[in-house]
Amino acid sequence: MWRNSGPNPAELVRATSDVITDLALHPLTLDLDRRGALITATMDETALETRSRGPYGPDNLPPEALGTADDVLLRWRSRLERPEFTVEGGGAWPVLLVTLPASRVRVRYVVPEDAPPVYRPDPGNGSMSGGIRMTLRYLADALDLLNRRTGPPVALTLSYPDDPRYEEYIAGLDGDALDLVPPVVAHFELDGSRLRARERAALGDALRRVLDGGWNVEPLGPHGLTCRFGWARLRYGG
Repeated sequence: MWRNSGPNPAELVRATSDVITDLALHPLTLDLDRRGALITATMDETALETRSRGPYGPDNLPPEALGTADDVLLRWRSRLERPEFTVEGGGAWPVLLVTLPASRVRVRYVVPEDAPPVYRPDPGNGSMSGGIRMTLRYLADALDLLNRRTGPPVALTLSYPDDPRYEEYIAGLDGDALDLVPPVVAHFELDGSRLRARERAALGDALRRVLDGGWNVEPLGPHGLTCRFGWARLRYGG
């Protein structure tokens, strides 16, 4: 039995993947632990057709945030959970915080000028999004093997380091095909440092079992591994 008695982390990881899919997000950052998940994303181009500068107030709400809220309501498919919206307008740039209380997922929408300095694909380029969703679903399936009610107290973060296989992938490509290959990889770091040794081993074993034969797996220490899905990868130190 795992030491924590919190909500099922597999459900949280799966809900995070669903939010990314339903809202067509490219997550600039993602931080997930037993308390919930927080995603940072830029506002949609349609919402950015009208631009403004703060500070804002109740009678002067940013049109970018209002347009983004409308877009979220149009895209959100679940009728069992209604998004909650908070406009953060105290600074020069508007921010919209979308909270999904039942899913325990929050999305913090920012304008491009206020976005973290990480890779952003061109609009319409979804070459990386499939790997991101696949990685999250894979992790959720592995966590399901451990305990369907509580699960291990793990944390997950997302970054975009340079892809060491970029030159390999672009060899022989040119023109539009070359533009579709991102120079970075969506790197998910799975932190199991709060686990006991036998729990770390069990998590590593579950990650391998879900891959059905261990394809795309590189061992990392006694229990850890790195696995890759297209332009996304998961690293678990074990």
